[in-house]
Amino acid sequence: MKARLITYTISKQPISVQNQIRKQLIGHNDTSHKGKYKYRRNGLLDKIPHLKPSKSTIIAPLKESEQIIKLLNKYNATIKIYDIQIKESDLKE
Repeated sequence: MKARLITYTISKQPISVQNQIRKQLIGHNDTSHKGKYKYRRNGLLDKIPHLKPSKSTIIAPLKESEQIIKLLNKYNATIKIYDIQIKESDLKE
C-alpha cells in the first residue's frame, strides 16, 4: 500500500503554538474539577491508521496524510514528505 513518511519540525514556533499542534495532532488527557474527572481529548491521529516511529515522524496512508499535512501547514511547521510502500497490516488504528 502507498503511504507517506512525514517528518516535521516545530521548534521555531513559540511553546504555546507547539502545544496546540501536539494537542490537535496527538490529543491529550484532560481533567476538570481539580482532577476529580479525567478524560481523553482525541487528536487527528486517533482517527487515522498510522505509525509514529519517532517524536516528529508519522507514517500514514496516502489519502489520510493530506489531513496531517494541512494541519502542520496551518501552523507553519517545517515539513519533509516522502512517498513509501508499506504493508497495510503494519499500520495501527
